[in-house]
Amino acid sequence: MTQPRLIVVTGAPGTGKTAILRALAPSLAHVPEPAREVIAEQRAMGGTGTTDSDPARFVELLLERSIAKHRAALERGQSVLFDRGIPDCVAYARQLGGDPEPCRRAAAIHRYDATVLVTRPWPEIYTTDDERTMSFEATLPFQRLLEDAYEEAGYELIEVPRGSIAERGAFVRRFVGTEAEGRRTGIGQKTP
Repeated sequence: MTQPRLIVVTGAPGTGKTAILRALAPSLAHVPEPAREVIAEQRAMGGTGTTDSDPARFVELLLERSIAKHRAALERGQSVLFDRGIPDCVAYARQLGGDPEPCRRAAAIHRYDATVLVTRPWPEIYTTDDERTMSFEATLPFQRLLEDAYEEAGYELIEVPRGSIAERGAFVRRFVGTEAEGRRTGIGQKTP
């Protein structure tokens, strides 16, 4: 039995990750973003584990949720696209002034495919909502923190180009197909 493929799509809030992954469902399974889940749950229950109330608790909850999602994907044995991965926790810890070391250690243990897809800030599509409160300007340094966290963890980053959701989804679908073909034939091709 082959190991399931765990492919991460990362990027600052509002860069289109979730929209792309939803457009690919159900033909390509994806794991929803844990940060939005944690924030929504904490607010619904009056908890303090949010970025504005208790940033350290938020990062702790985010890391726990991210590890649980990684483990669940491995247990299912199904290849899946992740809307964020454990290295994102490193970036959140750094952004919020916390200790990134527990997140870095977890990122070294719980691995994904070596190539990570990255969406970059794009002002024309950026919006805020109840869970996404970061200004567009704040996404730019956060994007750098994300990319640094993945590069430090040894991942290669491939940018998902700008375009319509359908075009971006097609890029991801081609990437997944190219990567799968490379694994079957032994060719080390990393880009579509």
